[in-house]
Amino acid sequence: MSEQRPPPLPRVVLVVLCIAAALVLAPFWMALVLAIWVGDLLHKMVPGLTRLTGRKQRAAALLTVLLVAVILVPLALVAISLLGEAIDLAERLSESPELRTMFEQLVTNGGAAPDGDKPPPNPLSLVMEHGNRAWGVLTMVFAAAAKAVIGLFIFITSTYVVLADGPAAYHWLERHSPLAPSTLKRFGHAFLETGRGLFIGVGGAGLAQAIVATIAYLVIGVPEPFVLGLLTLAASVVPSIGTALVWVPVAIGLALTGRTDAAIGLAIVGVAVIGTLDNLIRPYIAKWGKLDLPAHLIMISMFGGLALVGPSGIILGPLVLRLAREAIEIVHEEKHGRPPDLPG
Repeated sequence: MSEQRPPPLPRVVLVVLCIAAALVLAPFWMALVLAIWVGDLLHKMVPGLTRLTGRKQRAAALLTVLLVAVILVPLALVAISLLGEAIDLAERLSESPELRTMFEQLVTNGGAAPDGDKPPPNPLSLVMEHGNRAWGVLTMVFAAAAKAVIGLFIFITSTYVVLADGPAAYHWLERHSPLAPSTLKRFGHAFLETGRGLFIGVGGAGLAQAIVATIAYLVIGVPEPFVLGLLTLAASVVPSIGTALVWVPVAIGLALTGRTDAAIGLAIVGVAVIGTLDNLIRPYIAKWGKLDLPAHLIMISMFGGLALVGPSGIILGPLVLRLAREAIEIVHEEKHGRPPDLPG
């Protein structure tokens, strides 16, 4: 009597569990995607560090520690700059007579003489009246901060896992994926290409522009130079005019406040150095981080993703567009035996 095979797992169970797993990971999808991309950029350093440290896990840990330092140093500079401004603001407020008047008016009904029929407001009632609104704002701020901290923790630990065990995880996915190995490899290549293109192709040129702009802000003596440098980096994703969205208003502000020489100097640096740096650097970094999409489509996909899902859409937009292009090419090749004629 032959042994009966157990019934196969119903497909609906598989689909439901996969969807549930995706929903569990969805809140921190950006941290996971960034970890895979950063791990791909750093993985070539692992063999050399493994020979130096003796174990692959130690090499991955060393690279992760260096990555944490690279992340925390700019954040610390910005935090110190903002903290200094906050302390100055608090000192100015503490010396302001208007602040004392404002607190007195909270308990004296705007400074008017108390009405015999209407007693002055109780401070406790004022707290109860406005406390719910303040508590709601604080809760929202703390929730956002907690999510950011958890996301950063997941990104750092996931980067370590990718560096230490990334190839093994990919081989497992290759063996168990419903896609053919060749198709999975092409999607994986498109996925990693998007990361390299955004980090090196877009971010590399933007970082160079932001560094030059930050140095210019420091030399000229503009308040909050590191914050303005980060804004310049963020604006650099817009082709041609991106960085000008930051330094042009700063130059105008300098001119309006009587610092004409500083405004002219910043304008010269902006046009002659910051504005042309993108065209000078991008051809050299394209060989390491070329994203196989037109620059205009990359910009549109970033803004489209931003409008659709918020800040994380800056990453999601180009990623979805690049994977969609790869899917179109795969289907076309399966049908016609050659890649389609798509714009580069």
